[in-house]
Amino acid sequence: MQKRLTFFIALFIGFSSLAQVNLDSLWNVWNDNTQVDTCRLKAMHKIAIDIICSKPDSAFYFAGLMYDFAESSNNKKWMATALNIQGISLYFKSNYTQAKDYHTKGLKIKEEIGDKKGIAASLNNIGLIHKNQGDLGKAIDYYTRSLKIQEEIGNKYGIASSLNNIGIIYKKQGDYAKAIDYYIKSLKIKEEIGDKKGIANTLGNIGVIYKNQGDYPKAIDYQTRSLKINEELENKQGIAYSLNVIGNIYKKQGDFAKAMDYYTRSLKINEEIEDKRGNASSLINIGIIYYEQGNYTIALDKSTKALSIAQEIGNVQQIKEASESLWEINKKLGKHRQALEMHELYIQMRDSILSIENKTATIQQEFKYKYEKQAAADSVVAAEADKVKNAQLAVEKAQ
Repeated sequence: MQKRLTFFIALFIGFSSLAQVNLDSLWNVWNDNTQVDTCRLKAMHKIAIDIICSKPDSAFYFAGLMYDFAESSNNKKWMATALNIQGISLYFKSNYTQAKDYHTKGLKIKEEIGDKKGIAASLNNIGLIHKNQGDLGKAIDYYTRSLKIQEEIGNKYGIASSLNNIGIIYKKQGDYAKAIDYYIKSLKIKEEIGDKKGIANTLGNIGVIYKNQGDYPKAIDYQTRSLKINEELENKQGIAYSLNVIGNIYKKQGDFAKAMDYYTRSLKINEEIEDKRGNASSLINIGIIYYEQGNYTIALDKSTKALSIAQEIGNVQQIKEASESLWEINKKLGKHRQALEMHELYIQMRDSILSIENKTATIQQEFKYKYEKQAAADSVVAAEADKVKNAQLAVEKAQ
């Protein structure tokens, strides 16, 4: 599904403003037929990766160019790399079904060529998609398979990442003790290998658990440490996320002034880096603060913008949160028709999420039943084996 050349040209205009990439130089390498294939592919890979968050459609297109070029020389490793980028770009658009298809195609190629590190990465990406779709059973399965391969090849960075992701699943399931356990294991490895971005991420995850448990001093402690590292690294997406979570903690404590300050700072960065998911999250939270303060007109404006962005990217959870806020706001403003519309949308999104969660719970119960049944069968077999062994020993002793 490639874009037209005219569309590509339109997308390419404006990329020159991206300071982190010397696009002219990279583009010259890509167009230089005298360059070896690997150099040309690396140049296009750099272009696609550096815009994947802000311009996923463009990254998808560039990865398509990579794939076609790699396919012409049957370079399967780069074909798989291109499919991976396309899968990630679709993930950023919340197009999870198609994203999973591209990652699965890439996984198949990596399995063909025996690229274990690549296989582990694809399994991790597919697990991430299942997590966002609410299928936690499948997510933890893919993460565990990825972890096993990472341990086999001794990839500490991958091991730490998989441990962190498994911790996220346990957090979502409400098993905070296991989540913390996996986070701490991940954090130790990240500190050992000096992965500062990973350290910031895991510290933030631990902070979220303490927030959910109501331990706000510890939550702020961990989130502040995460924020500080992200600022050192100039990781704007990480900074925006940390600011938003700290805002949530202050909101929980009823300190709306501090919460608003952190939300506003988060929103500014999200707008700067064009992170639509982050935008929607910040706007929803700002709308809630204005609602709590009785400023319903501004709350309506912020929540309406949040809903529009959430619908654009197809984020069901954020559509639910924004429509719930708009339902309450419109009721306060006496806009009964609009309130009813938002209530119906909220119910629709809530039921959609519940349906996924119920399906996941059923799968988990089936898995648990099969596991316990197999464990019981194994126990019987082991007991019978012990009887036979003891009988043999008795005969040998008698002889």
